[in-house]
Amino acid sequence: MSLTSILSDRNNQELRDKFKTEFLTPSFKLKAELKAPPLTTNYGIVGTAFDYLLRFYLQYHNKDTCIQRNSWVADDSFKKLSLHLKSTTGEVVTGFRGDKLFEKSDLLGIITDQYEQTKINYNNYVDNGQITDELIGNTIFLAKLDGFYRAGLIDENFDNYKYEDIKDIKSLISLLDDKNFQAKDKCYLNPTFGAGSSLVRGADADLIIDNTLIDIKVTKNLKLDRNYLDQILGYYILSLIGGVNSNPDDKPIENIGIYFARHGELLTIPLVQFGDRQKFEIFKEWFISYLSSPRGKLLDMALRKEKTQQEDQKTKSDAKKKTPNKKTSTESKKTKTVTKSKPAIAKKEDNSEKESK
Repeated sequence: MSLTSILSDRNNQELRDKFKTEFLTPSFKLKAELKAPPLTTNYGIVGTAFDYLLRFYLQYHNKDTCIQRNSWVADDSFKKLSLHLKSTTGEVVTGFRGDKLFEKSDLLGIITDQYEQTKINYNNYVDNGQITDELIGNTIFLAKLDGFYRAGLIDENFDNYKYEDIKDIKSLISLLDDKNFQAKDKCYLNPTFGAGSSLVRGADADLIIDNTLIDIKVTKNLKLDRNYLDQILGYYILSLIGGVNSNPDDKPIENIGIYFARHGELLTIPLVQFGDRQKFEIFKEWFISYLSSPRGKLLDMALRKEKTQQEDQKTKSDAKKKTPNKKTSTESKKTKTVTKSKPAIAKKEDNSEKESK
């Protein structure tokens, strides 16, 4: 269960209707050309990789104001995947279709080498601010690790990448306007919302620059989608419940923003445009009541049951995938690849398709 899953669940129309009627969609007058069109169909990987690179970028450019959690999602994912690969010997099924097999020891070596090199390159970047192809490749590796943490999927391409994805992310980072991301007081990276995040069993936003909560969308469609608006307003409601980063007294948010990465444009909307503080407080109490109601608990149970069923189906599918025509990690590939002798470089979805997050 998460804020995103709550808002998108088909049985949760009442909540979406409440957001829509209480917080009307503002007019959208932003116009800009598509400056960085996607170069591959690896929308999810590219979107998440850009999130990581942007996080590194903000840390370098806001050294005196940056506030971040001690670890990435990918850190927890690396530990979890490593334990999984160490648990037994033999082969492991990878990929969405489960059609590529690795020896567990081989895959463990690949991800360990890349993880260690990623940490080295990340620390070097925070010191010198030099973005290299290898660093961008490291962010793609981290995005693949995120996929295992969030969906239990082991990417079949941990040992190779498409160079077009590197070019894509390089184009995205080149569009950043420093003045939009320079914090005067505080720059929160992937902030959480204490009791608010706990209420939805986990929620972290992209970033807060001073008093503006910003969500990153790597989409080719320049539009104010209602789902985007509900998501970011939902994060604000969570901050009213639990503050920022487990500090209930830290409630700095006065504006919401959506950064359209492929257009290089930041849309900012003052929260007063949706209503005064009392209106948000009333909605907050309704939101808490809704999630604490029998319906909210049933929704939670249904989501957990669905996740269990998906895991069971994946286990059964994995057991059926061992065929004589299996592919291995040493099989030649038609796409450009980097094997584990070099740091791999890699594959939040076009964000009209992205979030995922």
